[in-house]
Amino acid sequence: MSTAETFVEMYTNLGFLFYSIAAGDGQVRQAEVDALNELVRKQWMPLESSRDEFGVDAAEYISMSFDYARDNKLDAEQAFQRFEDAYQEHVTMFDPGLKRMVLDTATAITDAFGHTNKAELAVLTRLQSLFRE
Repeated sequence: MSTAETFVEMYTNLGFLFYSIAAGDGQVRQAEVDALNELVRKQWMPLESSRDEFGVDAAEYISMSFDYARDNKLDAEQAFQRFEDAYQEHVTMFDPGLKRMVLDTATAITDAFGHTNKAELAVLTRLQSLFRE
C-alpha cells in the first residue's frame, strides 16, 4: 500500500471516529459538522500533502467518510469500532502528536454545540483509553 493510500485509509477511519463522537448522543448537529469541516481545512489538510489518484487531498476523506456515515445513519458504535479496528492495524502511525490532534478534534466536535454531554464524554473517554493501550 502506498503512503497516499495509507493516509486515505487513516483519514477515512478518522471520519468514522469523529462521526461516532458527534452521533454518540443520537443526533448530529450542524454545529458539529461545521466544527469538523473547519478543523479539517485549517489543521488536518496542512498536516501533510498526500493526495488520492484524483488529486483530492487525503485529509478531505475525514469529511467525506463523516458525511457518508451521517447520510447512511450508521450506528455510532459501528463507526467507533471501524476506527478502532483500523487503529489497531496501523497503531505505529499514531505518534503522540497525532493522538493529541485526534483528541483535540474530537473535543472540539463535542464542544461545538455548547457543551459535552454524557454520551459524548463516554466516547471521548473510550478514545483516550484506546490511545493509552
